[in-house]
Amino acid sequence: MAHFLLRAAHASVVLLEVIALVWAGKKALELATRTRFREELMAKDNPAAGVALAGFTLSLFLAISGLLDGEPTTLAHDALVTGIHGIGAILAIVISSYLWRPLVQLTLRDDIITARNVGSGLVAASVLVASGLIYRGAVHQQGENYGVVGAFFAIGEGALLFHLLLYNWVTPYDVYQEVSEKTNLAAAISFSGATIAAGLILGNAVEGSFSTWKESITEAMLYMIPLLALPLVRLFLVNGLFLGFGSVNREIVEDRNTAAGLVEASAYVGTAVFAIHFMG
Repeated sequence: MAHFLLRAAHASVVLLEVIALVWAGKKALELATRTRFREELMAKDNPAAGVALAGFTLSLFLAISGLLDGEPTTLAHDALVTGIHGIGAILAIVISSYLWRPLVQLTLRDDIITARNVGSGLVAASVLVASGLIYRGAVHQQGENYGVVGAFFAIGEGALLFHLLLYNWVTPYDVYQEVSEKTNLAAAISFSGATIAAGLILGNAVEGSFSTWKESITEAMLYMIPLLALPLVRLFLVNGLFLGFGSVNREIVEDRNTAAGLVEASAYVGTAVFAIHFMG
């Protein structure tokens, strides 16, 4: 009983620290983007800003959760490591957002704050969540190997940027034009499912014990192979089995069918979950 109470008290202190770090992350995001999210949510009732902020918040919780595995040490040590990685995750996710925003042709000020485009908010949220999943994988079992964590997060994030380019290239329509210019929520939903699926695969790829740089990077690259199979999900699983050899592209572009977008998104995420469990 005493051991349980001690563990519970230890966990509670770390959880409070994590909540404080997420709050600090929100402040850092506001500073970096010169946006007052409280005003956007409470005064202007901006749903796009709410979706984007929810994605950022979830990404930080996911990123720091990579530290949870294993036996706790002293409270001071765990609090220190959590604080370092909390700050690291905030910086990594905020900085990476400046790299992927031009790729998805999204601007916070125009698309989310001014236009209140929920699809753009969803796109931003999904990439943020994917980045959080990658940081979670990089930090898992490598809590105090800060250089290793940073290197493998950079590798995973680079692969995520490649996914953003690949997804738009293999999709018959211009995904980012549909979302940003035509406010097509169905296109945003299907994109978000594919991006979160990519985050799951990449987070699993950069996870694991470190041996040598050559071996660990080679292993990570091998575990990224399922990322290349995601475009086949639309062709065979969604168009074939789910829609009875119909056209999900027509449903999304012409009919703007959010239900079809949800089906496609679920197929991506489900396939990714199966792939990472199959590969270990």
